[in-house]
Amino acid sequence: MREIEVKLRVEDLNGLEKKLVSAGCTLSAPIRQHDVIYSLQNSTEEWENAKEGDIIPRLRRENDSIVEFNVKQQQSSELDNLEYETRVEDGEAIHRILGVLGYTPQIEVKKIRRKGRLGEYEICLDEVEGLGSFVELEALTDDDADPVKIQEELLDKLGSFGISRDKLEVRGYDTMLYQLRHSSKN
Repeated sequence: MREIEVKLRVEDLNGLEKKLVSAGCTLSAPIRQHDVIYSLQNSTEEWENAKEGDIIPRLRRENDSIVEFNVKQQQSSELDNLEYETRVEDGEAIHRILGVLGYTPQIEVKKIRRKGRLGEYEICLDEVEGLGSFVELEALTDDDADPVKIQEELLDKLGSFGISRDKLEVRGYDTMLYQLRHSSKN
């Protein structure tokens, strides 16, 4: 399955939530997510020069329990991926397996997320530690979908809630945190 999304910075997450609820969107209770993103043999290439074909494994903890192992293979951009995920019972075993395969933990992303449906799309309202507030809108599509067309549809949908395209982020949270961490060392 191909996941195509858009991510925009949001100044007033509570105001956006009210607009979404008024439009019939039901959001989940807040979920604490702690993602550990791995790279192959301590590579930083995925965050410094992301390219089509990059493989990014992630182990996600929700509300202090590991619940999901996810692998994304980048397609046309960081927000366009082939995505494979599964629930896991033993996150430590997955961590050890990744280590045997040559993957090491590289980036941690901590956030509070509220999820919901906006028509045929999944919407997430995120407060990301160290980065701020964001809205993500994503479509799960066939592998051969046109990412530009889908992203335009997603941006139009968010635009109807007053979210400006000039707040568009084209990088994943992991890349933003990596770049923030490494720019502060220079």
